[in-house]
Formats: sequence, C-alpha cells, structure tokens
Amino acid sequence: MGLPPLVDRLVHRWFGQPIIRNDLRGELVEEIIAMALEPDWVGCGSDWGACDLMRPADELRIQVKQSAALQSWTKPDGPMSRPCFSIASKTGRYDGAAWIPGAGRNAEIFIFGWHDRMDQEADHRDAGQWQFFVVPERDLPDQKSISLSTLRRLAEPVLFDALADRVSSVAASLIA
Repeated sequence: MGLPPLVDRLVHRWFGQPIIRNDLRGELVEEIIAMALEPDWVGCGSDWGACDLMRPADELRIQVKQSAALQSWTKPDGPMSRPCFSIASKTGRYDGAAWIPGAGRNAEIFIFGWHDRMDQEADHRDAGQWQFFVVPERDLPDQKSISLSTLRRLAEPVLFDALADRVSSVAASLIA
C-alpha cells in the first residue's frame, strides 16, 4: 500500500531533489545515521526531543548535527558554505510534554554529518556522500558552536559503512 497522495506529494517536494533545504536536511541525516546504527540504537528525536537516538541497553544518547557545502540556495560553482555546528549547552530538556530543568548538553555522543560535495553529482540523500565525526560530549569545548576545522582536530571522519563501528568504539569508551 502506497502513501496517501498528499503525503506522497509532500515527500517528493521535500526530498525529491538531490539538494535538501536546511530545515529538512537534519531529519534526513538523522535517518541516515539511524539506518547505520539500527537495531542497537533507536530514533527518539521529535519536535522537542532532547536527543536524536538512544541505545536502550544503557540509555546512552546521541545528538546529530549536520551541515553541507552545497545549500539549496547556492550555485554549484558558488562559494562554499562555512560549516558551523551548534553545541550550546541547554537549560533543560523535554521528556514528552514535561520540561525537566538542568544545564548541560542532552547527549553523551555527538555525531556531526558533513556533506562536502559541490559538483553535479552532489546528493544529500546519498548516505555514501556524507562524512561523520563521532565525538564524546566530554571532548567538546565549552562554547556555543564548533567549526569543521575544530571537529577535524577532535575526530577522524568516517563514512556511512564505518559509522556503526566508530559509534560502538566511542560508546565503549564512555561506559568502560
């Protein structure tokens, strides 16, 4: 059974082109990462979710951040976007509709997705075109945002096929 016509139209409009607009690309990258980490990790992101994925076995949490060199509003031969990822500390989190105060970041592991392609073959929907930086929260600097160059000093990028192994390694270092 297919999607209702309206939903099918919206999915095609939002995700039917290779370059996904900023406000939807985060959802796409969360799903790419979920596909790499299932079944050990489950998606828990929502409108107000405190984190994006959780491992039920030990309740470790992952926060996903992403950026892309080619934006829906830039030309392939235009200047590359300067990637910057928000890592600001929060004042609390939502658990369902309940607000739970508490300063800090809402995950033990951060995964930063970076799509660097600017050519005609650039396709945000292609999991193989993304690089992922897996960083324990404890290694992130105490600041509101982080640049790609700083991420490169904190972690080696991995591709989709190696993401699950890298996350397992980082998670093991946190519970050891």
